[in-house]
Amino acid sequence: MSQSSHLNLAAQVLGVTVHASPSEIKYAYYRMMCLHHPDKHQGDPQAGQRTALINEARNVLLGRTLDPTLLRDRELVSEVLERPASNDSEEETILSYNEWLKAQFFNLQEGSIWP
Repeated sequence: MSQSSHLNLAAQVLGVTVHASPSEIKYAYYRMMCLHHPDKHQGDPQAGQRTALINEARNVLLGRTLDPTLLRDRELVSEVLERPASNDSEEETILSYNEWLKAQFFNLQEGSIWP
């Protein structure tokens, strides 16, 4: 498997583009970890593997890992991509990175980037 296919797969796992900025990758990483963390899915033996895959995807996109092992496991990757993120009946609103930035740093009344 080539490095470009590893990059594409890692981007799919985190839900970003291959050319995403480090801040976008970080935000996507935290979002995915909040959704798939083993503490939220107690009793699920694969939860630890899914979070390890999310860690590896982040490291591949940031250039920290050149030879990923978990991204080669097609079954685990497809499970993360196809599995509903939460079993809760209440759906959490997950903002895109740009929406989150606007919500955190943009004051609409004053037209300022500072709250």
